[in-house]
Amino acid sequence: MYDDNPPGIFRGWLVLAGLFITMAVTSGLGFYAQGVVLDALVVEQGFSVSVAGAGTGIFFATSGIAGYFAGGLLTKFDARLVMTIGSLVGAMGLALLGQVRNEAQMVIVMIIFGIGFALTSLVPGSTIVTRWFVRKRSVALSIASSGLSLGGIAITPVIATIIDADSLVYWAPRMAVAFLVGMLPAVWFLIRPAPEPLGLRPDGDPPLAPGAPPPATQGIDFKQAVRSRYFILISVTFIIVMAAQVGAIQHTFKMTKDRIDIETARTTLMVLSGTSVVARIVGGIVALKVSVTRLTAFLMGVQSLGIAILAVGDTTFMVLLGAVILGTSMGNLLMFHPLLLADAFGIKDYARIYGMGSLLMIIGVGTGPFLVGFMRDVSSYRTAFGVLTVLAITGLVFLAAAGKPPSDQTATTRTDLGSKTEGDIGRSSQAPRTLTPPHQIEQPSTPPNRRVAVIDRGSAMNDDTFETSKSAPKKIPLKSSE
Repeated sequence: MYDDNPPGIFRGWLVLAGLFITMAVTSGLGFYAQGVVLDALVVEQGFSVSVAGAGTGIFFATSGIAGYFAGGLLTKFDARLVMTIGSLVGAMGLALLGQVRNEAQMVIVMIIFGIGFALTSLVPGSTIVTRWFVRKRSVALSIASSGLSLGGIAITPVIATIIDADSLVYWAPRMAVAFLVGMLPAVWFLIRPAPEPLGLRPDGDPPLAPGAPPPATQGIDFKQAVRSRYFILISVTFIIVMAAQVGAIQHTFKMTKDRIDIETARTTLMVLSGTSVVARIVGGIVALKVSVTRLTAFLMGVQSLGIAILAVGDTTFMVLLGAVILGTSMGNLLMFHPLLLADAFGIKDYARIYGMGSLLMIIGVGTGPFLVGFMRDVSSYRTAFGVLTVLAITGLVFLAAAGKPPSDQTATTRTDLGSKTEGDIGRSSQAPRTLTPPHQIEQPSTPPNRRVAVIDRGSAMNDDTFETSKSAPKKIPLKSSE
């Protein structure tokens, strides 16, 4: 029988391994494979590039909308159930890709595939990481999200090779089977939605006492969070960040191929993906000691520099340098978005809050590549990447305007104080400050309401003050009790 808490290892690390696998599968067969599918639809089914590209846009738009609803489902149902349903829906979409023959069918299939992707990828993955890790959250999220890059490096090239050698019609149903084989064992046997139902606590902290109720979930309500100035400005920031980033990534291959050659273009993509994997791990470790907001601002500046170098680079060295710099920021910025929201609003409604943030971020993901393509058609890639550089720098303005994240603890305290009497406030101010849940703190026993004074009669008799006075004789102190 499977052991939910094997000795010697924190259960959260096994959950993290499961999420690493699922993110690798969803990115390798979903996100990064969109370019392969687009080419196959053009070559095999005769779609125009613009129509096939619209299908890719529908996939991303659907995944954003479905990601918002996935957040709501994760607050009501077990994450494993949500991810299992998503795996089945995603496999269905993959299998049907080989049967697409007209535009209407393509739209329907891309919607199905997008829903499956949303229920299995970033929204459930980051939600589960947020529940299992607090102090080590940045490192944990960097490890889990590295699966995204691994999928693009290890799985998508294989998919491209086998489809090019045969056809999407032949391989689509087999890809669907591979999707289920990669997803379901990890979901069922490694992933658990939260530590508290297992009697555990985040980060491997000492477990709850037997029979003790789990501590209350901390955080800000969804409606309060999404209406806050911080959420709105952070969302605008990442719409701009993703427009610049995805726009640059999607066109780097073609730009490099046009300027230099196809071999350099392939090498550039490998450098871009490989750098993002290493940088994401390093970024997660650095985020343990450095403010996530400051680190985000720094990496936004790095991203701007990388895009600027790609804009003017016309040699192999300059293009590869730009790819290294852009790759350094690429994976980290995607990871820091959920970290900022978790730090600001807590985990109470995190799934819904991040789902809404992801939905808004799709605006940038969709408009970035279109903007670059339009600017390239009317001018050149140099102009297009120059515009992206200015856009990326503009994002820093909105990040600065967002300011410091709202304090979840302060918000909770204010709410509590508003509903307490003066006596309650006085008593709560005297409570010991500790990380231990209140129900586990051992209360001191009540002292008896009795005072006993003991006097050494011999000492009292020898005391100089105990002299007989003619006017007012002294009284001998006696034992007394009250």
